[in-house]
Amino acid sequence: MKKILVCSPTYNESENIKIFCKKIFNINKNLNLLIIDDNSPDKTYEIVKNLKKKYKNLHLIKRKGKLGLGSAIREGITYALKKKYDALITLDADLSHDPKEIPNLIKNLKSNDFIIGSRYINGGSSDYVGYRDLISRLANKLCRLMLNMPFSEFTTSLRIYNHKCLKILNETNLKSDGYSSQIEFFFYVYKAGLKCAEIPIDFKHRFMGDSKIPRLQAFYSFLKLVELFIKNIIIPKKNL
Repeated sequence: MKKILVCSPTYNESENIKIFCKKIFNINKNLNLLIIDDNSPDKTYEIVKNLKKKYKNLHLIKRKGKLGLGSAIREGITYALKKKYDALITLDADLSHDPKEIPNLIKNLKSNDFIIGSRYINGGSSDYVGYRDLISRLANKLCRLMLNMPFSEFTTSLRIYNHKCLKILNETNLKSDGYSSQIEFFFYVYKAGLKCAEIPIDFKHRFMGDSKIPRLQAFYSFLKLVELFIKNIIIPKKNL
């Protein structure tokens, strides 16, 4: 088995983190899990620190404040490269992504460089309803149209990057600190000519706690999408 790191940024996930860690290591005790905590006021860091006594492959980074999802994932990429991991999996610690999807991600990495879990292809699902479901679907369709990328999903965190992806992203001047980083990471991997694929997933609204996505992030994400739209015109897609 390849050396694989699972990375999950956290902020106020004390209600979910014990269950999340248990589910990860129940899948495969040889997986390595990195929690990057943004100094959660609810003591998420302290809970994970205590869990390290139980799980030998649990790693923990505490940051000085709420620095954002994008910067946390970039830190995870740097960590994975430094520790010589073969691949990096990211997913949310709020259990909106089922850790049981991890073996399928790993399996599909044999023939791909990057795989993203999709709610919107055959076999996928989301329990979002009404306004939230409409906004999510429209946002992803807009990404597909503006970036000219043949995929149905751009915004979910459940994904796996092989070593080539990690090197490319580490060498790219990535700027997004918030949720638009998910679109940015996918864009640069695809433009580098790496083989990308989707697998169907079942997305559930967070298990416990409140959503962390500020409404202002939607505006920032749109600005990032416009920026990437322009870059898509300027930067040719490589053919590897």
